[in-house]
Amino acid sequence: MERLRLPLPLPYIRVNRDGRIVSYSALAEEQFDLSNGHIRSLIDEESINKLVRISSETGLAPIKMELNMITKEEPFALFDVHLQWDTENYASMIFLRKDSSNEELIEKLMNIQHRLASSDFELLEKKEELESALKRLDELSGPFIPLSDSLCMIPLFGDITADKINTISESCLQSVFRGNYEVVLFDLTAVGEVHADGIEKFIQLVKTLNFMTGDIIKLIGIKPNLAKELNHHKLDQWVQFNHSLKEELSMYSHKRHD
Repeated sequence: MERLRLPLPLPYIRVNRDGRIVSYSALAEEQFDLSNGHIRSLIDEESINKLVRISSETGLAPIKMELNMITKEEPFALFDVHLQWDTENYASMIFLRKDSSNEELIEKLMNIQHRLASSDFELLEKKEELESALKRLDELSGPFIPLSDSLCMIPLFGDITADKINTISESCLQSVFRGNYEVVLFDLTAVGEVHADGIEKFIQLVKTLNFMTGDIIKLIGIKPNLAKELNHHKLDQWVQFNHSLKEELSMYSHKRHD
C-alpha cells in the first residue's frame, strides 16, 4: 500500500476490483485501521453487500452511498462515500462522516425553509389585503352621484391611472344603464397627476358613456395639464368642456324649465 503525500482534505482510499487497498491519504490512515489492507475490514458486513451491489452496477459513473464504517474510535459510524471506478479497474473512494452537526444543520435549514414558506404565505395575504384596500380606494376616488332622474355626476379624486379608471368603469356603466341617465358630468377639479394609460382608459369610458346616453359627456373643473392631454385626442364629438359645476347645473336647470 502506498501512503499518498498529497494533503487531501478528506479521507481517501484507492482500491482494486478485489477490494485491496493500493493507496490512501493521511486522513484515511488517521480515521481507519488499514493494517489488514482490505476495504472489507473497514466496512460493516451489511454495508459491504451494499457497496458490492451498487459499485457493480454503475460502470465508470461517479456514485454516492451511505455506508457504516469501522473507525479507530467507533465500531460503527455512518459515512457518505463517494466512489468512482476508472478504466484501469481502480476505484477512488472519498469518505465524509455524517455526524450530528450535519444533522443539526439540515434540521436548521429545514426550519428556515418552513419559516420562509410561512412568511411567503403571510406576505401573500398582506398583498391581497393591500390590493383589496387599493381597489376600494379607487372605487371611492370616483363615486357615482345621481343628481336627478336624468343627471348624474362622477367626481374623480387623485391621479388618473388605468387601475383607477378600470375600477370605477364597471360601477359607473352599470349605474348609468340602470338609471337611464341622459346627462353625465365628470368633475375633474380634484384630479392630480395624469398617467398616459389612465387617459386612454378614461377616453374609452367617456366614449362608451356617450354611446349609452346618446349625448355629449360634460367635463368640468379641468386643469391645464389635463386639458392639454385631452386635446391631443380630439374629443369634440364626445365631450364638452365647462369651467365649473355651478355653471353646468345652472345651464341644466334652464334647459329643464324651457
